[in-house]
Amino acid sequence: MLIESYDLKIEVADHSAEVFEYEAIAYLPVDIREVLPFLNRTLKSGNYYTDGPVFSWRIDDHKVGFWHDRIAADHLDSRDQAKEIIDHLVKMVNDIWEKRSEIEPDDRTHENLQPLELYRLLPKTNCKLCGENTCFNFGLKLAAGMTQLRECGPLFEDTGFRDNLQRLELLISTKRPLL
Repeated sequence: MLIESYDLKIEVADHSAEVFEYEAIAYLPVDIREVLPFLNRTLKSGNYYTDGPVFSWRIDDHKVGFWHDRIAADHLDSRDQAKEIIDHLVKMVNDIWEKRSEIEPDDRTHENLQPLELYRLLPKTNCKLCGENTCFNFGLKLAAGMTQLRECGPLFEDTGFRDNLQRLELLISTKRPLL
């Protein structure tokens, strides 16, 4: 186990005067920088920055940061939720660390996909076959990693969209490779 204990600090967040919420920081007695590339490989929608090093990620509506000496989360409703989220994140780090021999680390910083960039290449039929009301909504979810390109039927069924499909696949594999 990589993280066996931590010191938890829970505070009222000061970044919004309108909303009362907590933020939590788990200060770690061990250096976890070696696990960050494994998090980058495993948690596809995160961002890894080697100059920190730091890995940022979202779980539900909580922003999470992993540094070499701490784990932080915000947008928390209560102290109990703060403890639950931090416990979950520590367990996740430990689980990924235990499986590191099965995971190829990824130390690259990936660019974020832009919804408009994706939308421009989608069929714009608003056919709803993907489950979304519009192709733009599909593009938003695709950029956020909440759906897969294969859910867009027209891209795969209509040969007129083959060029756009290839461009979308290249764009997604370049910016957010699903390795």
